[in-house]
Amino acid sequence: MKIGLLAPDSHNFPNLPIMKISAFYKAAGNEVEWWRADEEYDVVFCSVIFSGTEIPQITNAKRVEYGGSGVNLENVLRPEIEHSTPDYSIYPQYDFAVGFLTRGCPRLNHAQSRGGFCITPDKDGCVSRKVADLSEFWTGQKKISLLDQNLLACKDRIDLLNQLAASGAEIDFKGGMDARFVNEEVAAILKKMRVRNYFFAWDDPKEDLSDRFGYIASSGIKNPDRIGVYVLTNFWSTTEQDLHSVYTLRKFGLLPFVMIYDKQKFVDEHGKWRKGVEERYSYEALRHFKVCQYMQRWSASRALMKSCPDFAQYDMYRRMLEGDDRWLPPALRKKRTACGG
Repeated sequence: MKIGLLAPDSHNFPNLPIMKISAFYKAAGNEVEWWRADEEYDVVFCSVIFSGTEIPQITNAKRVEYGGSGVNLENVLRPEIEHSTPDYSIYPQYDFAVGFLTRGCPRLNHAQSRGGFCITPDKDGCVSRKVADLSEFWTGQKKISLLDQNLLACKDRIDLLNQLAASGAEIDFKGGMDARFVNEEVAAILKKMRVRNYFFAWDDPKEDLSDRFGYIASSGIKNPDRIGVYVLTNFWSTTEQDLHSVYTLRKFGLLPFVMIYDKQKFVDEHGKWRKGVEERYSYEALRHFKVCQYMQRWSASRALMKSCPDFAQYDMYRRMLEGDDRWLPPALRKKRTACGG
């Protein structure tokens, strides 16, 4: 068969399902290439990661199969394809191995089906379980990019961490790690790894993780200023709760990374208000989003946080508190001005 591969939203990172499909069908003797509109194919496999991705119209194939979280959560790879070693040759621009050692996450209250923000519990289950050994997708590369969403919650964490440490490769944890599972045994193995930066997550403001992050900062797995912590905002927390998380992390010398939920619905890639946003959201929602955006800019700069440790004194936020309305979307600002307030 002649097979076409399409990954319409994998511009800055390799598409793992497509690499596995390529490897499986090449091993079976099929002709496999990136999809082209001017060719004819027996089958085209299209993998979409993000919802809202624009997918080209495919009319030059006898059969088209769509998959990926951007399409639905039910269409998964067959086991024999899922456990194929990825075909790294189709992405020669990348020099790292990529894959999952575990799938799933026990943070069920974060699931989108329960009103949360995370797709993982619905997509991969609410238990973190081992799905592969490192040898399944690592072929000796000097760097390994892990896509696991909660590796430390897996009961096999010690075995998997030891595999990573033994590889000698530089490890890049793409998912935020779970601070609740870092203890002396885990920290001892992490210190053996080559990890450029660690990233943990503090998503729920009602969960006090101060002690856990204090332990992580003093554990020696990395200098605190090389340990980042994702702080979820614009979802279920107030500005006061967000600032409590940010200030606590800074107290320990850790780096807070403010993550704004649904940011792309409010502003474009340049951080400018999207057209018509004032018609879709209330004044209060717009103001809260803008505060989150200011907090993100402020906390992202170590120099700025050092020179201006109090967010209330950050110039852009201070002006908002003093009544300056230049933060408003232009259409709403004009409307309020015309109405005299």
